Amino acid sequence: MESNEVLKAIRDRRSIFKYKDEDVSAEDIETILEAGRWAPSYANIQPWNFVVVRDPETKKKLFEISRRITLFREGIEQAPVIIIVAVDQEADPNHFVEAGAVASQNMALAAHSIGLSSYWVGVFDINSEKDSAEKDVIKTLELGDDARVISLLPVGKPDQTRTSERKDLEDIVIEE
Repeated sequence: MESNEVLKAIRDRRSIFKYKDEDVSAEDIETILEAGRWAPSYANIQPWNFVVVRDPETKKKLFEISRRITLFREGIEQAPVIIIVAVDQEADPNHFVEAGAVASQNMALAAHSIGLSSYWVGVFDINSEKDSAEKDVIKTLELGDDARVISLLPVGKPDQTRTSERKDLEDIVIEE
């Protein structure tokens, strides 16, 4: 299994909350976006849109919104780029959340594979409350009433190293 590049990327990827003060190239962002574009979706509907944010003022607004939903918000303002994963729930009312989640994971793995880091800030509000962080992100980015936001992915060159452990397979697998 150690020779499997995909599994190695999955095992080695970590959520990184601190980034170096270095830009991320347009080519690297395109690579990450391509990974999101190629995520699986129900009936190949591809209900996602990806918003690339570099503007410091917009990042500051997203940082303030994130205060309500996560302790790990430092990277939102610090990262050179934030990719927002938005989905059209009308295009796929039954599977839009999964589609956005898979696209988010693909992009996080792609970032890791090219020497960048990211982490997932989940903003999706299952109840779609008017005063939710998700609604505030939609308003800030002017995404429109049909949009739902699954995640914010700060992206940058890592300025920290993290490790973590996983449960043993025998503790989580049930064989029939």
